[in-house]
Amino acid sequence: MKKINKLGLGALITGLFSMENQGIACSDVFINKGGYHIEARTLDFLVNLAFENRAGFIGTENKTDIIIDADKIPADKLATWKNKYGYFGRAAFNGSKIIDGMNTEGLSVAILYLPGSKFPAYDPKDQKKVLSAYDVASFLLSQAASVAEGIHLLRTYQLVQSAVQAESGIFIKDIPIHYVIRDKTGDSAAVEFVDGKVKIYEKAGDIITNSPPLDWQLKNAAHYDSLLATNTGPNEEFSKTVYDYNEIYETAKHKGEANLLGMLGDYTPPSRFARARVLLNNLPAPTSRAVALAQASSLNDSLAVPPLKGAALTIWSTIKDLDKGVFYDKNMLRYQADRSLYAYPITSSAYTAYDLNAMDFKVPDPAVAELSVHPTSSEQIKKIISVDSIKLTGAEE
Repeated sequence: MKKINKLGLGALITGLFSMENQGIACSDVFINKGGYHIEARTLDFLVNLAFENRAGFIGTENKTDIIIDADKIPADKLATWKNKYGYFGRAAFNGSKIIDGMNTEGLSVAILYLPGSKFPAYDPKDQKKVLSAYDVASFLLSQAASVAEGIHLLRTYQLVQSAVQAESGIFIKDIPIHYVIRDKTGDSAAVEFVDGKVKIYEKAGDIITNSPPLDWQLKNAAHYDSLLATNTGPNEEFSKTVYDYNEIYETAKHKGEANLLGMLGDYTPPSRFARARVLLNNLPAPTSRAVALAQASSLNDSLAVPPLKGAALTIWSTIKDLDKGVFYDKNMLRYQADRSLYAYPITSSAYTAYDLNAMDFKVPDPAVAELSVHPTSSEQIKKIISVDSIKLTGAEE
């Protein structure tokens, strides 16, 4: 494969700042019916993020990496853990942070962008151990077998702000994110950071995108629940909003398609969320695993952002079969050092399967990059930059 040069700090910061302005990044949808539990996810970004796959091996020792206020937090208050379960997924920021992964027990964690997030600061009065908000994915994947267990564990820790490494010595803080946690029973939860507090949504549903926060997205998407392919006639509400609705409806050969007139088609987070809800509402319960996987692939295609001018396009996607423990990924586009796009050949753009059942997570495999979490020494931290303070432009036009 053609070697792609890595983008440096300037490109990464520019990309993060542009994402903050546009609010476009990633969709995650859960096929949770017919006895199947298949998660489909796209990654939309302006720089090469998380093209490296890494694994966590059983028995690996970890200690959370705080960066911010590290000198104010007693060493014995930092969260430490030994991996109970093996896990595999896509890692970002020099391979130090899993942003999309699953473990051997059928638990999945995905990190998506959420502009407006504000993380809690360290509270010395809180007696709970301290866990970095950016280490939650690795922590949960290595410790929890279910959503319920994961949420219980999170409540026993003080989740705090941190920073991620952009390049040697340079760290970025305030990168706004939220998490979705799913398992093979069909349960889901979401974790958001609002006004400096941790907000946990239990029974969070089967869709997550970006801003606004999840509670707003759920209310907005419910407006489109009357768009059903099985409707027996025109939709009176949406006939008032679609241009020449009656003409389109009456001449449509397939009424199942015409009944979805009014479904949002743009790429903003609310529209992708609402579109995913309409699609999920209208997908039949899969009759086989192959059908469920095909539905997941179709959902990723329907929610992917094309390489529009100035847009945060979809650069890769994943499908996670939580029942069978298979992680699939597909790379579509990457940025080169000059910020031009490199497209993977369409003949090689099928999903690659990684069967966690075939991996030996008891012994680190030299062929698989290992992920472990450890504190960064103060000598290694030259500068911490807030995304909120960056005033750069230069997203690809």
